[in-house]
Amino acid sequence: MKKLTYLLVLSLLLTGCNSKIKESEKTIVIEKGTEIASGIVPTKKQNKKPTKIESDMLGFWVGYFEEDDSENNEGQSIYVDEAFNWNRENKINISIDHIADSIVIGHSVVAGNDRPFRGVVRNEEFIVKEPGDDKYDGIFKFQKIGQKLIGKWTAYKNINIKHRKYGLEKMEFTYNPNIMLEQVRAYIDWNNFIEEKTMEEYDEGEFDEGEFDEWVTQEFASATPLIYTINASNTVLKKDTIENLKKGDLTIIRNTIYARHGYSFKNRPLRIFFDAQPWYIPVHTDIKSDFTAIEKENIKLLLIYEKNALEYYDYFGRG
Repeated sequence: MKKLTYLLVLSLLLTGCNSKIKESEKTIVIEKGTEIASGIVPTKKQNKKPTKIESDMLGFWVGYFEEDDSENNEGQSIYVDEAFNWNRENKINISIDHIADSIVIGHSVVAGNDRPFRGVVRNEEFIVKEPGDDKYDGIFKFQKIGQKLIGKWTAYKNINIKHRKYGLEKMEFTYNPNIMLEQVRAYIDWNNFIEEKTMEEYDEGEFDEGEFDEWVTQEFASATPLIYTINASNTVLKKDTIENLKKGDLTIIRNTIYARHGYSFKNRPLRIFFDAQPWYIPVHTDIKSDFTAIEKENIKLLLIYEKNALEYYDYFGRG
């Protein structure tokens, strides 16, 4: 993979339900592998198909990669006021690419990482190992129970969440430029917010002096319902359509192009939002050569307006 220049976005690692969130600098999130490639747009890459179906296990198994509470010492959730909570679950794609003579070869795609694995199947249990040269590599153990792939994963290193569990369903990925977002989870960028402190006086009694309480209001960058009506994959966008949109809207409209191509997001707020889409499958970490002519033009236009757009904030109560 060619070395590409991209912006690094500072994401906050928050642990515990009462973790405080610090404001970071506002920037445009452009993830590695989503840059527009120069030259002629090549033919859309196809998923590799085996010449001979050796097992109904072959293919994409998709679902949530969750913290295994029975193994981890404490929860690792991120809490953003009463309106938003994330328990560190990520959508994962375990791709079983080849099975022969009890040898299993495949790869996993989750949270912006595409990692190969190799292992064996013994007594219907699969034990496959990632190489170990990445911080987040580990060992998968799973079985096919009914129509699901049920199993656990253990990291080689002592990372924040060393043990995870998963129950995955078999899915097929097909690029569809016409698919639209569903209203299943709000987009909340907890890295961008404004904070306002106010003092309120209250009286204990008729002759008592008033006392003051300090209230803190945090308003987080978000998006409006317009994101469910604009498709930047099948329609050439006009300036008058997007020039008055908020930054959160422009960000989601642009990144929905990437999601349709099966891009696996590293940015947490984006990943959480798209993971909730039932049609979304993390398949690739590099899609820069996959964009259609319409998408390439729309991405360029969206980035121009996104750079200068105002943040949009939603109110989530008092802390």
